[in-house]
Amino acid sequence: MRPVLFLALVFLPGLSFAQTSAPTPDSSEAPPKPAVKISRSQLTAAELQKTVDQLTQSNRDLLDLLKKQQAVLEDMQFDRRLQSRQIESLEERLEDSIYQNSQLQSKVAKLEEDAARPSAPVVAVPSPPAPAAQASDSTNAAPPATPPTTPAADDTAAPPSTYLPPEDKLSGPPGTLSWHRLFTLKGDDTQQSELFHIDGRTWRVLWHNQDKPGAAYANTSALFINAFPKDDTIPQKVCAKLGSGGDSTELVGPGNYYLKVEASGGSWELAVEDFR
Repeated sequence: MRPVLFLALVFLPGLSFAQTSAPTPDSSEAPPKPAVKISRSQLTAAELQKTVDQLTQSNRDLLDLLKKQQAVLEDMQFDRRLQSRQIESLEERLEDSIYQNSQLQSKVAKLEEDAARPSAPVVAVPSPPAPAAQASDSTNAAPPATPPTTPAADDTAAPPSTYLPPEDKLSGPPGTLSWHRLFTLKGDDTQQSELFHIDGRTWRVLWHNQDKPGAAYANTSALFINAFPKDDTIPQKVCAKLGSGGDSTELVGPGNYYLKVEASGGSWELAVEDFR
């Protein structure tokens, strides 16, 4: 028993000393928080998501723009269809007017043929002789006045070689714009011009329509001219004329164009000039 007591006496002071020397934790101080670390993979995923959002918004904006452009194209196609219907209506009216003109010309030709036939001779009935007293009075009376006669219009006079104004060949200082005549056309039926090029921002068509000679053919001719840009079916109206007369029509250039002429019952001529 004595050795056991001896060992207890030896170890008890050391144990008490260890307990008193050990630091006591301070309850007022909180333990330090661990540092938050962002991995490179998380940063890359955030940037990727931001890029995807921007791309999605760009696609939405592009889709809205495409929808607006599609609406504009649909409006243009509607306008073209409307113009095509108007052109078809004008062509039908033109065909009707040409048919009516042909019927009228046939009637006029028949009337002229009937007028040219020899008529039956007229037998003159002799009038009874006047009394002598009246005869003596008539010898002293002045002869009856005859109304002045106006010379009849000469329908056989040769028409002029052209009804178009002459080409303006006067040129100003260098750099001055002026009209340059490209070509002329004439005929008495439907015709189409060759393709021609316009350099200036403005060009014009000088045109004239002429009835057949004779009062019976007055206002029986018809002339319709349309200008077409190359590879386009929408016409630009130049003229629609019934009867004799002419004028000029200005159009917008530049570009390649051709003219389509529809006519009946007379003769026509035109000239194309470029303002450059």
